[in-house]
Amino acid sequence: MTPSSAPSREALHAVIERSPACVAAHDREGWLGLFTDEASIEDPVGSAAVPKAGGALGRFYDTFIAPHQIKFAIRRDHYLGLDVFRDAVIHTRVRPGVEVEVAAYLLYQLDQDTGELRVRRMAAHWQLLHMTQVAMGMGPRAWWAMTGLFARMVRIMGVAWVGEYLASLWRGIGGRGRLAAAELGRALGARDAAAVSSLFVAAHEARIELGTQTLTPAELVVALPAECQLEIDAPVAAGWTLSFRFHLPGGSPGEGLGLLEFDPASQKIRRARFFPA
Repeated sequence: MTPSSAPSREALHAVIERSPACVAAHDREGWLGLFTDEASIEDPVGSAAVPKAGGALGRFYDTFIAPHQIKFAIRRDHYLGLDVFRDAVIHTRVRPGVEVEVAAYLLYQLDQDTGELRVRRMAAHWQLLHMTQVAMGMGPRAWWAMTGLFARMVRIMGVAWVGEYLASLWRGIGGRGRLAAAELGRALGARDAAAVSSLFVAAHEARIELGTQTLTPAELVVALPAECQLEIDAPVAAGWTLSFRFHLPGGSPGEGLGLLEFDPASQKIRRARFFPA
């Protein structure tokens, strides 16, 4: 593959499928080898990014992957350029009798500058608070397991990183993101261009990717057929993002995964991406 050639969906899929395979096999070096030297992961989005440089990504593996049995159930993959957005459920057995399920949208952003497809960024969109509440509801066996995990996080990742990780519990767009997504659906249904534009940062800064089209907020209203209604399902607020399944009957794409990225200062949408199914 030359840097200028566009990889097929099959090629992209083959790369990202190696990640859960390496995790299941506890192949540390194979997993780290999937990432470029400049890569980082955010897991979950809103917590401190973990760069590969300096060995932080290896320490992340030792903390969260090595001690556990982890399986990924993939509902569907969605492609946009060199990005793949996975609709998944992550099953993690922390210890015998303690298994936690986390619904997540996993964004893999790939790079082919060296001629080899590898991951430059992985962003896991899931809610730490919800996962913590589920684990705490499982009783003492889970409490001991979570205490052990926390101690390992502090020992391997360090106190400062753990503080940033836990900050994702309260820092981000939260419920305001869900309200903005609902208002976007309402405004598009009403063909209210002013209301759509008001949800975004300045028009010249906002970017909307609807499949292969890149549009401004006003252009989005015009691009959709009159009968289109944006329907949003299973939203997940993580950091300053909201991701969700969408249905757009009569539109193109008609369904897939959506991702809204919010500006922390104004709390308005600065980028909207609609990945086709």
